Amino acid sequence: MPLTLTGLRRTLADMDAPELRALLEDLYRASAANKRLLTAKLQGDNSELRAKLESELKKAFGTPERTATFRVSGAKNALADYVKVAAPLDALDAELRYVEAAMDCLGTYGGWPDNNYSSTEKVWEGLLKRAKKLPDDALPHDRFQAIAKRAYNVGLDGIPYEYDVFRGLHDDDEDDELED
Repeated sequence: MPLTLTGLRRTLADMDAPELRALLEDLYRASAANKRLLTAKLQGDNSELRAKLESELKKAFGTPERTATFRVSGAKNALADYVKVAAPLDALDAELRYVEAAMDCLGTYGGWPDNNYSSTEKVWEGLLKRAKKLPDDALPHDRFQAIAKRAYNVGLDGIPYEYDVFRGLHDDDEDDELED
């Protein structure tokens, strides 16, 4: 049975400094992902996590030089890892980059597996939630608008609607009122 977070906390509380140091060193050696995360957390350098995200976006969504794989799990995991350690505006930028790369891919190939549509729309919804917590004058409204305009053309119909809700042009409950 895997260790729970509560169990981990109890175990760590009983460890002394040399034991904790040895554990962190073991974790560091265990995987490249651990190295990137520890570097970001301990040194404030998340450049490797951002580079990993860009690499995964290129794999999933392609580039002019590379064919898309349409497999987004690596990109979503890299995005989640980066967002955990990035400053709020940097995290928002990364989420926007994910959505923009997805839309570029859809524009190029004209379609992809159905679950990728909902996955991209979920990233969009998450970034709008993050944006609500940030100062309005710091937000990249031009990028938001460009994405919302392009979304219908590539089959991401939920994006413009969610953007209108974000801007206060629709209520979340409006659809329920229409059904009454």
